[in-house]
Amino acid sequence: MEEDVDSHWTVLKHTWQKSCDEVLGKRRKSQKEWLSAETWNLITQRKRLKVEINSCSEQAKKSNLTSRYWQLNKDVRKSAKKDKKAFFDTLATEAESAAGQRNMKRLYDITRTMSGKRSRPPEPVKNKDGVIITEEQKQRARWVEHFRDILNRPPPTEMPNITATGERLLNVTVNPPSKAEIERALKQLKNGKAAGPDGIPPEALKVDPKTTTAMLHPLFLQIWETERVPTEWKNGYLVKLPKKGDLGLCKNWRGIMLLSVPSKVFCRIILERLKHALDRKLRCEQAGFRKDKSCTHNIAALRIIIEQSTEWHSSIHELYELYRLRKSTFNSPPSCLNGCHDKCLAGSHAEE
Repeated sequence: MEEDVDSHWTVLKHTWQKSCDEVLGKRRKSQKEWLSAETWNLITQRKRLKVEINSCSEQAKKSNLTSRYWQLNKDVRKSAKKDKKAFFDTLATEAESAAGQRNMKRLYDITRTMSGKRSRPPEPVKNKDGVIITEEQKQRARWVEHFRDILNRPPPTEMPNITATGERLLNVTVNPPSKAEIERALKQLKNGKAAGPDGIPPEALKVDPKTTTAMLHPLFLQIWETERVPTEWKNGYLVKLPKKGDLGLCKNWRGIMLLSVPSKVFCRIILERLKHALDRKLRCEQAGFRKDKSCTHNIAALRIIIEQSTEWHSSIHELYELYRLRKSTFNSPPSCLNGCHDKCLAGSHAEE
């Protein structure tokens, strides 16, 4: 049955890959995209004039062509400078619009383009003893060793004894995924995210949700019945991102795994089912990883209450238990509560 799931997924994968290649094609990076067609025309004329100068044997004609060449070269520089200014003005306007729409990805891309910063070559990695590794094969082996230690943990020495209960702890539906759930999960995918090993981006799935749902639904039903996922969904690209500190040390890099986007649709369906069932079991005061109930909002509300109580000289003894619980979770008070620590502890006698 596992081969049937893999073969089914392979057919769908090749269909999307072929469609993306025919419609979109491979992404090509153009150099100096800010040059206009007029400037490129002047550059072409300058090239032809340079060839004509090199092939000319008459001194008078060659001198005339040379003077024309230098005048054309000035025109190219002037036109390129004008195009570059117009290009940066357009980018600045687009960056302002992206900031207003809170599109941070586009804003950072524009900032990176305007600053002209390019990624520097990677620094040689060091082994556990701090010695620099120069051979590429040994560097790859060091990264494999590092992520194997980070991502794998030895099994526990004592297995927990969990007794099964007669009733289900969570009222989670175990029915096969419906088309409505698949279409809802597709709409929740974010654009601009990197594709996995299959090379299928989220935009390829979201361009026509009805067709994508009709293609994925039989595959998801087969996965649900056989309780097996395609083998390729278990693989991914491990990409390392730099953190602060010495980049020669592996610990100063953070690894992320690029998985297949269709597998994320399947996982999103299961996550939504668990989220709705678990949300009914949580207290209304519970914040964090919940819709419209983040820890940031609770901390902001606590700070506002403390500031208002200080302004109106009212008691804040009732806030102490909440702050004590918050403090027991972290070794130090949150940064947004700086300055309120003494005010909260002033009501510590109310604990009695």
